[in-house]
Amino acid sequence: MRLGKTIQKVWATLFAAGLSFSTQTVGAPVYQEGVHLVVELKEGCLLGGVQDHKWVNAGRLARKVKSGQKFDLFQLGGPAGEVSVKKLGESDCPSETSVETSSKEEFGVAVGSPSWNVMPRTPRPIDIKDTTYLNVLSDILKRSGMRSPDVHISEGYKVDLDGDGKDEVVIIASRFAKGVSELTGVSHGTSSGDYAIVLVRKIVNEKVQNIFLIKDIRTNENEGPLTRGYHISAIADLNGDGVMEIVLYGAYHEGSSSDVIQIKGTKSVAVLSCACEH
Repeated sequence: MRLGKTIQKVWATLFAAGLSFSTQTVGAPVYQEGVHLVVELKEGCLLGGVQDHKWVNAGRLARKVKSGQKFDLFQLGGPAGEVSVKKLGESDCPSETSVETSSKEEFGVAVGSPSWNVMPRTPRPIDIKDTTYLNVLSDILKRSGMRSPDVHISEGYKVDLDGDGKDEVVIIASRFAKGVSELTGVSHGTSSGDYAIVLVRKIVNEKVQNIFLIKDIRTNENEGPLTRGYHISAIADLNGDGVMEIVLYGAYHEGSSSDVIQIKGTKSVAVLSCACEH
Protein backbone atom coordinates (compact mmCIF):
# COMPACT_ATOMS: atom_id res chain seq x y z
CA MET A 1 0.00 0.00 0.00
CA ARG A 2 2.77 2.43 0.89
CA LEU A 3 4.55 1.70 -2.41
CA GLY A 4 1.32 2.30 -4.34
CA LYS A 5 0.75 5.62 -2.60
CA THR A 6 4.37 6.63 -3.25
CA ILE A 7 4.02 5.91 -6.97
CA GLN A 8 0.79 7.92 -7.08
CA LYS A 9 2.56 10.87 -5.47
CA VAL A 10 5.42 10.66 -7.99
CA TRP A 11 3.01 10.62 -10.93
CA ALA A 12 1.04 13.52 -9.42
CA THR A 13 4.26 15.52 -9.05
CA LEU A 14 5.30 14.84 -12.65
CA PHE A 15 1.96 15.85 -14.10
CA ALA A 16 1.87 18.97 -11.94
CA ALA A 17 5.21 19.93 -13.50
CA GLY A 18 3.68 19.63 -16.95
CA LEU A 19 5.40 16.37 -17.89
CA SER A 20 3.65 13.63 -19.85
CA PHE A 21 4.54 10.24 -21.22
CA SER A 22 3.69 8.52 -24.50
CA THR A 23 3.15 4.85 -25.18
CA GLN A 24 4.35 5.29 -28.78
CA THR A 25 7.23 3.30 -30.15
CA VAL A 26 10.61 4.96 -29.66
CA GLY A 27 11.44 7.09 -32.70
CA ALA A 28 7.82 7.59 -33.76
CA PRO A 29 6.58 11.19 -34.02
CA VAL A 30 4.92 12.49 -30.87
CA TYR A 31 2.92 15.19 -32.67
CA GLN A 32 -0.31 13.74 -34.02
CA GLU A 33 -2.87 16.41 -33.16
CA GLY A 34 -2.73 20.19 -33.15
CA VAL A 35 0.16 20.57 -35.61
CA HIS A 36 -0.18 23.61 -37.87
CA LEU A 37 1.94 23.39 -41.02
CA VAL A 38 3.54 26.54 -42.46
CA VAL A 39 4.19 26.92 -46.21
CA GLU A 40 5.94 29.84 -47.96
CA LEU A 41 4.64 30.67 -51.45
CA LYS A 42 7.65 32.22 -53.22
CA GLU A 43 10.08 29.42 -52.38
CA GLY A 44 7.20 26.96 -52.64
CA CYS A 45 8.29 24.98 -49.62
CA LEU A 46 7.28 23.59 -46.27
CA LEU A 47 8.93 25.84 -43.69
CA GLY A 48 7.93 23.60 -40.80
CA GLY A 49 5.10 23.79 -38.32
CA VAL A 50 3.84 24.78 -34.90
CA GLN A 51 2.52 22.67 -32.05
CA ASP A 52 1.49 24.16 -28.71
CA HIS A 53 3.19 27.45 -29.71
CA LYS A 54 6.48 25.61 -30.31
CA TRP A 55 8.34 25.41 -33.63
CA VAL A 56 8.65 22.04 -35.37
CA ASN A 57 11.34 21.42 -38.01
CA ALA A 58 10.16 20.83 -41.58
CA GLY A 59 12.00 17.53 -41.86
CA ARG A 60 9.83 16.03 -39.13
CA LEU A 61 6.60 17.08 -40.85
CA ALA A 62 7.16 16.31 -44.54
CA ARG A 63 4.86 13.27 -44.49
CA LYS A 64 2.00 15.33 -43.10
CA VAL A 65 1.65 17.40 -46.29
CA LYS A 66 -1.08 15.93 -48.51
CA SER A 67 -2.40 16.85 -51.95
CA GLY A 68 -5.63 18.81 -51.63
CA GLN A 69 -4.83 19.92 -48.06
CA LYS A 70 -6.32 23.32 -47.15
CA PHE A 71 -4.37 26.27 -45.75
CA ASP A 72 -5.22 29.85 -44.79
CA LEU A 73 -3.15 32.37 -46.74
CA PHE A 74 -1.70 35.53 -45.23
CA GLN A 75 0.03 38.36 -47.07
CA LEU A 76 1.40 41.72 -46.02
CA GLY A 77 -2.01 43.31 -46.55
CA GLY A 78 -3.78 40.79 -44.32
CA PRO A 79 -5.65 37.47 -44.66
CA ALA A 80 -5.98 36.43 -48.31
CA GLY A 81 -8.41 33.53 -48.28
CA GLU A 82 -7.87 29.80 -48.52
CA VAL A 83 -5.47 27.82 -50.70
CA SER A 84 -4.93 24.11 -51.25
CA VAL A 85 -1.93 21.93 -52.05
CA LYS A 86 -1.69 21.09 -55.77
CA LYS A 87 1.69 19.36 -56.02
CA LEU A 88 4.39 18.37 -53.59
CA GLY A 89 7.76 16.65 -53.45
CA GLU A 90 9.02 17.67 -56.91
CA SER A 91 11.90 19.86 -55.76
CA ASP A 92 15.36 19.10 -57.15
CA CYS A 93 16.69 19.80 -53.65
CA PRO A 94 16.32 16.66 -51.50
CA SER A 95 16.59 18.64 -48.27
CA GLU A 96 13.54 20.76 -49.13
CA THR A 97 9.89 19.67 -49.19
CA SER A 98 8.45 21.36 -52.26
CA VAL A 99 4.82 22.50 -51.97
CA GLU A 100 2.88 24.09 -54.83
CA THR A 101 -0.45 25.63 -53.85
CA SER A 102 -3.52 26.66 -55.82
CA SER A 103 -2.72 30.33 -55.20
CA LYS A 104 -1.63 32.58 -58.05
CA GLU A 105 -0.05 34.99 -55.58
CA GLU A 106 3.73 35.30 -55.68
CA PHE A 107 4.36 36.01 -52.00
CA GLY A 108 2.71 35.05 -48.75
CA VAL A 109 2.64 32.40 -46.05
CA ALA A 110 0.02 29.66 -45.70
CA VAL A 111 -0.87 28.18 -42.31
CA GLY A 112 -2.78 24.97 -41.72
CA SER A 113 -5.96 25.43 -39.65
CA PRO A 114 -4.73 28.23 -37.36
CA SER A 115 -6.72 28.48 -34.11
CA TRP A 116 -5.40 32.00 -33.33
CA ASN A 117 -5.33 35.42 -34.99
CA VAL A 118 -2.37 35.08 -37.35
CA MET A 119 -2.42 38.79 -38.22
CA PRO A 120 -3.39 40.69 -35.06
CA ARG A 121 -1.87 43.83 -36.58
CA THR A 122 -1.51 44.84 -40.24
CA PRO A 123 1.84 46.09 -41.64
CA ARG A 124 1.68 49.55 -43.23
CA PRO A 125 4.05 50.53 -46.06
CA ILE A 126 6.51 53.33 -45.32
CA ASP A 127 7.62 56.02 -47.74
CA ILE A 128 10.82 54.51 -49.14
CA LYS A 129 11.97 58.03 -50.09
CA ASP A 130 11.65 59.30 -46.52
CA THR A 131 14.91 61.10 -45.71
CA THR A 132 14.85 59.82 -42.13
CA TYR A 133 15.21 56.21 -43.27
CA LEU A 134 17.57 57.10 -46.12
CA ASN A 135 19.87 58.85 -43.66
CA VAL A 136 19.77 55.86 -41.31
CA LEU A 137 20.94 53.57 -44.11
CA SER A 138 23.52 56.08 -45.29
CA ASP A 139 25.04 56.26 -41.80
CA ILE A 140 25.19 52.46 -41.56
CA LEU A 141 26.99 52.20 -44.91
CA LYS A 142 29.40 55.02 -44.13
CA ARG A 143 30.35 53.40 -40.82
CA SER A 144 31.12 50.25 -42.83
CA GLY A 145 33.64 52.07 -45.02
CA MET A 146 31.63 53.54 -47.89
CA ARG A 147 32.38 57.21 -48.55
CA SER A 148 29.44 58.07 -50.80
CA PRO A 149 26.93 55.22 -50.56
CA ASP A 150 24.18 54.81 -53.14
CA VAL A 151 21.20 54.37 -50.81
CA HIS A 152 18.18 52.56 -52.18
CA ILE A 153 15.33 51.26 -50.02
CA SER A 154 13.32 48.67 -51.91
CA GLU A 155 10.58 48.11 -49.32
CA GLY A 156 9.64 48.86 -45.74
CA TYR A 157 6.76 48.46 -43.30
CA LYS A 158 5.63 49.80 -39.95
CA VAL A 159 4.00 47.31 -37.59
CA ASP A 160 3.82 46.65 -33.86
CA LEU A 161 5.53 43.25 -33.86
CA ASP A 162 5.23 42.44 -30.17
CA GLY A 163 1.96 44.19 -29.29
CA ASP A 164 3.49 46.70 -26.87
CA GLY A 165 1.83 49.66 -28.58
CA LYS A 166 5.04 50.84 -30.27
CA ASP A 167 5.63 50.35 -33.99
CA GLU A 168 8.73 48.65 -35.31
CA VAL A 169 9.96 49.46 -38.82
CA VAL A 170 11.17 46.68 -41.12
CA ILE A 171 13.40 47.90 -43.98
CA ILE A 172 15.10 46.24 -46.95
CA ALA A 173 17.80 48.20 -48.78
CA SER A 174 20.15 46.98 -51.50
CA ARG A 175 22.42 47.98 -54.35
CA PHE A 176 23.74 45.58 -57.00
CA ALA A 177 25.81 47.38 -59.65
CA LYS A 178 25.82 44.39 -61.99
CA GLY A 179 22.09 43.87 -61.77
CA VAL A 180 20.10 40.74 -61.05
CA SER A 181 19.78 37.45 -62.88
CA GLU A 182 18.54 33.91 -62.31
CA LEU A 183 16.21 33.09 -59.41
CA THR A 184 15.72 36.85 -58.85
CA GLY A 185 19.08 36.86 -57.14
CA VAL A 186 22.12 38.96 -57.98
CA SER A 187 24.55 38.44 -60.83
CA HIS A 188 27.69 36.31 -61.04
CA GLY A 189 29.90 38.95 -59.44
CA THR A 190 29.80 41.81 -56.97
CA SER A 191 31.12 45.35 -57.10
CA SER A 192 32.54 47.75 -54.56
CA GLY A 193 29.58 49.55 -53.04
CA ASP A 194 27.16 46.61 -53.31
CA TYR A 195 25.11 45.75 -50.25
CA ALA A 196 22.02 43.99 -48.96
CA ILE A 197 20.58 45.11 -45.64
CA VAL A 198 17.46 43.93 -43.84
CA LEU A 199 16.88 45.59 -40.50
CA VAL A 200 14.26 46.21 -37.85
CA ARG A 201 14.12 49.61 -36.14
CA LYS A 202 12.87 48.96 -32.60
CA ILE A 203 12.43 51.20 -29.56
CA VAL A 204 14.28 49.64 -26.61
CA ASN A 205 14.44 51.54 -23.31
CA GLU A 206 13.14 54.66 -25.11
CA LYS A 207 15.97 54.52 -27.65
CA VAL A 208 15.75 53.36 -31.27
CA GLN A 209 17.90 50.31 -31.95
CA ASN A 210 18.88 48.78 -35.31
CA ILE A 211 18.39 45.01 -35.29
CA PHE A 212 20.01 43.47 -38.37
CA LEU A 213 18.42 40.45 -39.97
CA ILE A 214 20.88 40.76 -42.87
CA LYS A 215 23.95 42.98 -43.09
CA ASP A 216 26.00 42.19 -46.20
CA ILE A 217 28.15 45.14 -47.29
CA ARG A 218 30.87 44.93 -49.97
CA THR A 219 33.65 47.52 -50.13
CA ASN A 220 35.80 45.65 -52.69
CA GLU A 221 35.25 44.07 -56.13
CA ASN A 222 34.14 40.41 -56.07
CA GLU A 223 34.59 40.28 -52.32
CA GLY A 224 33.30 37.13 -50.64
CA PRO A 225 30.47 34.89 -51.86
CA LEU A 226 27.62 36.06 -54.07
CA THR A 227 25.17 38.36 -52.34
CA ARG A 228 21.43 37.77 -52.23
CA GLY A 229 18.38 39.83 -53.08
CA TYR A 230 15.71 39.86 -50.34
CA HIS A 231 11.97 40.36 -50.10
CA ILE A 232 9.53 40.29 -47.18
CA SER A 233 7.05 37.53 -47.93
CA ALA A 234 4.87 38.05 -44.85
CA ILE A 235 4.77 39.49 -41.34
CA ALA A 236 2.53 37.37 -39.13
CA ASP A 237 2.14 35.63 -35.78
CA LEU A 238 2.93 32.10 -36.88
CA ASN A 239 3.03 30.34 -33.51
CA GLY A 240 0.10 32.01 -31.73
CA ASP A 241 2.06 33.77 -28.98
CA GLY A 242 0.88 37.25 -29.96
CA VAL A 243 4.27 38.27 -31.39
CA MET A 244 4.61 38.62 -35.16
CA GLU A 245 7.48 37.00 -37.06
CA ILE A 246 9.06 38.13 -40.33
CA VAL A 247 9.07 35.71 -43.26
CA LEU A 248 12.06 36.64 -45.41
CA TYR A 249 12.71 35.30 -48.91
CA GLY A 250 16.24 35.54 -50.34
CA ALA A 251 17.81 34.45 -53.62
CA TYR A 252 21.06 34.60 -55.54
CA HIS A 253 22.35 33.21 -58.82
CA GLU A 254 22.61 29.63 -57.56
CA GLY A 255 19.89 29.23 -54.99
CA SER A 256 17.11 30.60 -52.82
CA SER A 257 15.70 30.26 -49.33
CA SER A 258 12.95 31.36 -46.98
CA ASP A 259 13.23 31.95 -43.23
CA VAL A 260 10.86 32.71 -40.40
CA ILE A 261 12.69 35.24 -38.22
CA GLN A 262 11.73 36.03 -34.66
CA ILE A 263 12.78 39.22 -32.86
CA LYS A 264 13.77 38.59 -29.25
CA GLY A 265 14.80 41.75 -27.45
CA THR A 266 17.52 43.19 -29.67
CA LYS A 267 18.37 39.89 -31.38
CA SER A 268 16.98 38.17 -34.47
CA VAL A 269 16.62 34.39 -34.57
CA ALA A 270 15.68 32.18 -37.54
CA VAL A 271 13.21 29.64 -36.14
CA LEU A 272 12.05 27.91 -39.34
CA SER A 273 13.64 27.71 -42.77
CA CYS A 274 13.81 25.97 -46.12
CA ALA A 275 16.39 26.34 -48.87
CA CYS A 276 17.36 25.10 -52.33
CA GLU A 277 21.03 25.61 -53.10
CA HIS A 278 22.38 24.55 -56.51
